Amino acid sequence: MKDKSFFCKQIKKIMLEKNFTQQDLADKLGITQTVVSRWVRGARNPSLNTIKKIAKIFNIPLNYFLEDYDDTKNKEKKSLSFEKILKKHEEEIQFLKDKIKVLEKKLKRKEEFN
Repeated sequence: MKDKSFFCKQIKKIMLEKNFTQQDLADKLGITQTVVSRWVRGARNPSLNTIKKIAKIFNIPLNYFLEDYDDTKNKEKKSLSFEKILKKHEEEIQFLKDKIKVLEKKLKRKEEFN
């Protein structure tokens, strides 16, 4: 951790978003609330191993606590991934739509015949 205040900001932010008290986090980690309070105040930083546990508890990426973390980049990356998936499957989707039309026509002809 380069800057104690960055971890401090991020831990406060995620605890607020997830509606966690200092005691809640302390209980999950098996530590005292005083230790969590030191992190929240920026007086101390947890070890990397503890940060990994915290990330797992909150179900967030580890880099959330690193200074270069940028949530907008992550959102853009997810959006691009979704667009790639859509493009990749566009042909398959169109094929299935065409197949449905053919089957509907066959069914209609069959109903007309009966």
